[in-house]
Amino acid sequence: MQLSRFNALLDLELRASDPLGMIAAAYLAYLIRFDTLRMSSLYAVALVILVLASLTASVAFRAYEKPLGEHSFSQYLRIAASWSVGFATLIALGYLLKVSDLFSRGWVSLTFFLGLAFMAVVRQAAVLTLWYLRRRGIGMHRCLLIGATDSGIHLARQAAANPGHGMCITAYVRTACDTGVPHGVPLAGSLQNLDEILDRGEWDQVLVALPVSAHRAISYVLDRMDERVTAVKFVPDMLGRQLINHRMEDCGGVPVVTLRESPLHGHAWILKAIEDRVIAGIILLMISPVMVALAIGVKLSSPGPILYRQRRVGLDGKEFEMLKFRSMPVDVEKGGAVQWGNATNKTNTRFGKFIRGTSLDELPQFLNVLRGDMSIVGPRPERPMFVEKFKGEIAGYMHKHLVKAGITGWAQINGWRGDTDLVKRIEYDLYYINNWSLAFDLRIIFLTIFKGFVHTEAPAAAPLKPVAQAASGAASASEESA
Repeated sequence: MQLSRFNALLDLELRASDPLGMIAAAYLAYLIRFDTLRMSSLYAVALVILVLASLTASVAFRAYEKPLGEHSFSQYLRIAASWSVGFATLIALGYLLKVSDLFSRGWVSLTFFLGLAFMAVVRQAAVLTLWYLRRRGIGMHRCLLIGATDSGIHLARQAAANPGHGMCITAYVRTACDTGVPHGVPLAGSLQNLDEILDRGEWDQVLVALPVSAHRAISYVLDRMDERVTAVKFVPDMLGRQLINHRMEDCGGVPVVTLRESPLHGHAWILKAIEDRVIAGIILLMISPVMVALAIGVKLSSPGPILYRQRRVGLDGKEFEMLKFRSMPVDVEKGGAVQWGNATNKTNTRFGKFIRGTSLDELPQFLNVLRGDMSIVGPRPERPMFVEKFKGEIAGYMHKHLVKAGITGWAQINGWRGDTDLVKRIEYDLYYINNWSLAFDLRIIFLTIFKGFVHTEAPAAAPLKPVAQAASGAASASEESA
């Protein structure tokens, strides 16, 4: 109970420090701009709207979902995105109410950047303080591990390496399901004398790391725990399995564990749809002159249509027509034959080589986003024949279809595009799906501006197996003219 209160106080402190940082930033900006801290009522109302809008957005961005100390940079990006949404709301209200001229642009700009800085400093100080305390054993849960299975051993290793998780595994209990010995964790005894071990009262949590098939052993442990108030957590031995958006829920009093599901359900699906339509609409308005120029260039470079449509596989494994500017002569693939890329050996027009190298040929895909076929951020889609080939050869390949295909993605901005290892690309796609948030999407879109357009050499990869080599070609297979 004391540990729960300790962690709750830390979480409350963080939730309070962000709005305090926002308010402090606004007052400091006011002092710098007007040389006084006596804020006028007009600015005070604007500050209240700004803070309320930011805190409301923080709920949508799930800024406080993870415990303090875990993924701290990702948490900061979420609160920074919430702060940006608050400012966008304030600016929009000022425009609609025709009062924007009453505010100092200097105050608005200073408040925005000072708020980002204050929240970063306070958050980092809180994280460093937490880690300092936990490395000294303060605020740590003393845990007893039951079962040295693969998952149990991995959990012990992660808990020792990352004090931010707040778990200190001080002993383990040997079982018939053990596959090894957790390094640095002393043996408390065997499952047969569990009562004697638990009677010591040395632990705040009991971690049951047993396979689901060991139902008798699990029931035995739970029976022993019925007589005690120690917290119990189940760690199923599923190491190596692809768990997507996994969570625990209650269904009429029956515990149900979700092992694999799209993260885009409920309000998340609505937020993602709004994000896609709004950003795609804005981008299309901005790049419309560029698209007209590219269309003229394609038409003049070789006879044939400006756009080509290619069947790709997207959300839920369903096919759709993906649009691109045509970069190859119409008759390159006579008879419908499909080449296994290398993209560098494709027959492109001179203009087509330019637009492919700069990814400008992909701009029409924003129309796919408006139609709902694609998302701005997501795994890149593949052609149906390649999906059929690789879904049984690459672990987790079909899991990428739990979300809409994207124009850009986490794999692409990390260099895994074109003729690169598809196995590695899938790893990055699944990481994106497992960690999806609006803040993560905005981060990828921002990074795409700097590293997502021009094709560059991918990071060095381990020697590929034959299937992975073939898969690399799939991503750059030649085009079919419309």
